Amino acid sequence: MKKEHADFLTDTQLAAEIAELAANPALAKTESAERDTYFTDPANAAEIEEQHARMDLVIALYEARRAAGLTQKELAERLGTNQTYVAALEKGRKNITFSTLARYARACGKRVAVTLL
Repeated sequence: MKKEHADFLTDTQLAAEIAELAANPALAKTESAERDTYFTDPANAAEIEEQHARMDLVIALYEARRAAGLTQKELAERLGTNQTYVAALEKGRKNITFSTLARYARACGKRVAVTLL
């Protein structure tokens, strides 16, 4: 899967880039036009759909954890991992295997159901 630009940046680098865009509105306008072109190009439809599905999944992960009343640290302990890994999953920065998804769901008192549309 193609990584997003922000996935390669530290939080500090990302904050600096945001500050640069805020200070230079013309640059932001150019990037906005490029983004609009990307999203309206039919050649990118499959990748955009995949990104939307990925975002639906990370939202579901976050909501399941919150509904279970768990912090990321508590969930990480149940999964035998660390809070940083759970945060990365919930930001969509890690590819998640089906077995990890199932373990995550069980740790939240849920189960996984797959629907192919």
